[in-house]
Amino acid sequence: MTIIESRPQAASDATNGLWRVGGGLALIAWPVFHLAGFLTSPPGETHAPHLYREHATLVQVSAVILHYSAILIVPVVLALAHFLKQRMPRLAAITGLIGAFAAISGSALLLTDFYDLALAKSVPDPQAVAITDLANGYPGVLYGFLLPAFLVHPALLVLAGALVRTGVLRWWQFVLLLAGLAVPFLTTAQAPVVQSVGPVLILAALAPLGLRMLKRA
Repeated sequence: MTIIESRPQAASDATNGLWRVGGGLALIAWPVFHLAGFLTSPPGETHAPHLYREHATLVQVSAVILHYSAILIVPVVLALAHFLKQRMPRLAAITGLIGAFAAISGSALLLTDFYDLALAKSVPDPQAVAITDLANGYPGVLYGFLLPAFLVHPALLVLAGALVRTGVLRWWQFVLLLAGLAVPFLTTAQAPVVQSVGPVLILAALAPLGLRMLKRA
């Protein structure tokens, strides 16, 4: 191989290394950010105006952290899809794109926390609740943001299941991921620290794969 021929290969190797670093870091950072978002969340399972007023700082901090947590899901699903591009290229491409689209849709929903906080501080509580309910009832919110955002969980599970079949993940990692995604929904009436068990399980499921990607970078 000549020097000229080796340059494209070297550039390709460097690019692949950067992708592995980004994917590996995302697989670890996403559940960490997710955990931090839950631990800084205000108490309560609804956007009750009085709770938002009492915990205004936590509302803002948690919303920002969870926003970046949702953004980090994009490189996570792309990293998972990367492991399937040779053996299951169609599944990898379709599911990876759906997962990335869903994560972006979900991140946009975090902006509503700031509007709910502003309403809680500006108008009487019944009026604030009525306005929030009205906004959340619009079809554009339901079909344009909320339902697409929930596609991220099936996308993650499909990718993880395929990775178990190909031997990249172990079965226990899939179980931990499934449990980690389910726990926050099953414990909505509990304190944020209880809900935060979910991200811890996700971290235990994905961190080994993230470390593996970093070692190969």
